Amino acid sequence: MALTLALSGHPLADEPAWESRVLKVVVTRTDGSRELGSAVSIAGARMVTNCHVLRDASRIEVEQAGARRQAWPDQRDAYRDLCFLNVPGYQADPAPMIDLGQTRVGLNVKAVGYSGGALAVSEGRVIGLHTCECDGGKVIQTSAPFDRGASGGGLFDQEGRLVGILSFKSTSGGNFHFVLPVGWLRHMADHPIDAVGDGSTFWEKPGTESGYFLAACDLAANKRWRPLSRLASEWRTQEPNNPEAWMAIGRASLGLQKTDQAIHAFQRVLMLDSTHSEAQWALQQLEIERGQSLPESGV
Repeated sequence: MALTLALSGHPLADEPAWESRVLKVVVTRTDGSRELGSAVSIAGARMVTNCHVLRDASRIEVEQAGARRQAWPDQRDAYRDLCFLNVPGYQADPAPMIDLGQTRVGLNVKAVGYSGGALAVSEGRVIGLHTCECDGGKVIQTSAPFDRGASGGGLFDQEGRLVGILSFKSTSGGNFHFVLPVGWLRHMADHPIDAVGDGSTFWEKPGTESGYFLAACDLAANKRWRPLSRLASEWRTQEPNNPEAWMAIGRASLGLQKTDQAIHAFQRVLMLDSTHSEAQWALQQLEIERGQSLPESGV
């Protein structure tokens, strides 16, 4: 799976309120090099970022309005790629978070982070919810772009509630940007863990070990429809009630110009999740192209 660290937004100097919620992270590595990232203020002196941002760090600082404070690693879950930071002297109100079960495909969102070291805010929507071998929620796929330096930033809904933590994207481009759900933060709070350390994240593991969705997204981004069709069929067999497995079948079928199979797959998605706006949109497009109403699914 060809993935890279968190992508592109537009600097918005007229939104200073974001600077109190998402801060720049400056990491000095043990070899003297520097890495830029982002962190979301959770409450008080506590912040959260991606563990991959902090790798081999000899010094960690957070920056706000040009002023820097030293930060100290607190807790981590390297596999989930979530690390807490403690910033002595910094105080913030508790961050409002989206309620359990309210993150859905089609939700309008904003990605906020320091892409290239500059504050950037981009708009989009949730376009996929993917199962990972982690308790607490599903990995979010969004069309709201973010670039390197935004890793550890926040995904927010239209009410300003934190939906997830920006993390990684496909090197192939397109709408393949991934966010860690706030449910994982709640899981970490309920399950005390060790101090920050190194380790592979779930998305850095090869093949389908970290979930079929990573491999499927990479194949779709590269328009490799036949391999995607084979992978999606295996995925559907293993997880027959996963809407995203059926979405992958639908996309592969469209790419292979197997329209009837695509329609069946998208209708199956809606049987499993009636609010899945991506499947609804795909069926609407096919209906427009055919110039007639599509038949109801018989499955």
